[in-house]
Amino acid sequence: MSPLTAPTPPSPRLLTLLSGAEALSRTRDLRTIFRNAAECAMRFLDGRFGLLFAVRFTPPDLTVGLLGCCVSDGTDTYWEDVCDGNSWLPVDPLLGGSLETDFGHAVSQEGDTWRLAFAIGALGQARWVLEIHTPQAPSEADCEALKLFLRCFDNQHQQWEYANLDTLTRLLNRKTFDDDFERLIAAAELAEQARKAPLERREQIQPFTQPCWLGVVDIDHFKKINDNFGHLFGDEVLLRVADLMRQSFRSNDKLFRFGGEEFVVMLRNVAEDHVHSIFDRFRRAVERFEFPRVGHVACSLGFSRIDPRLSPAELLGRADEALYYSKEHGRNQVNGFDELVMSGKLRIVSPAGQAQIQSDIDEIFL
Repeated sequence: MSPLTAPTPPSPRLLTLLSGAEALSRTRDLRTIFRNAAECAMRFLDGRFGLLFAVRFTPPDLTVGLLGCCVSDGTDTYWEDVCDGNSWLPVDPLLGGSLETDFGHAVSQEGDTWRLAFAIGALGQARWVLEIHTPQAPSEADCEALKLFLRCFDNQHQQWEYANLDTLTRLLNRKTFDDDFERLIAAAELAEQARKAPLERREQIQPFTQPCWLGVVDIDHFKKINDNFGHLFGDEVLLRVADLMRQSFRSNDKLFRFGGEEFVVMLRNVAEDHVHSIFDRFRRAVERFEFPRVGHVACSLGFSRIDPRLSPAELLGRADEALYYSKEHGRNQVNGFDELVMSGKLRIVSPAGQAQIQSDIDEIFL
């Protein structure tokens, strides 16, 4: 009887993928899911540069938008979010070749560098493409192993969507609001610190010096839409409004369906003199859109600046007050809480609010 042979242990490179898949299974933050997947793929293929694209198919065009990039110095790999939500590019032949089969891939050699593209998703349904540049010629076995790993990434992303997205509109759901709100307040604190920093320090952290904002959106007369056309067409209005939100705001802005016909928007790093026009751009997009069967629909908006010294309830309450003012004074308009207070159209009656205004006045004049 021949002795049993011990199983061959996985290679260190395959252990990189196994470790990456295990880390993905424990990841709950969306951007961390993207970063972990890209960095693991880079390490596996000894990549020097990588790009992760979102795929958008708007007949008859197929375009991609850059989500982030990975750079390796040979020792460590670094990920950076670079998406702006507005830059969609034509698909070049390599990326297009990877999209021709389920979880397909394509390879080309450019000088002493190999360029690889991996589609993440089934044929015709891929939502991302990962592009990696490496000095090493890839083997077919390595490509197949990486494709299996990217299926793990796809599965983890689907689980994230199930837990965090509204089932109808595919916007973020209310359950995720608290965690994202905490991050928004943290970003507002950073912006406030940057604003008060010495000039030489402020120049180093310039991207973070603009304030953060919270906006609340409500579809005008939505009950009449449901009563007159039925809930099926009411749901269609919600779907189209959600699509218009995705088109009007940046891809890194946080968009929530808060319940019924109410939506919430979180904006980071937006100058005060631009924020009103950003929200009004969305309002005008809704106003111009021809909704199936229903025709034209309008929405009202209110927004407030994120002041990290206030509680989340107070911040959301300020945006709500500005929204109610919009609805009570004609609807189909945008109003900011601070603007309304400064013009005397709203009054802050809570002790905390009065103390905050006095603190702001003292900061300006003392």
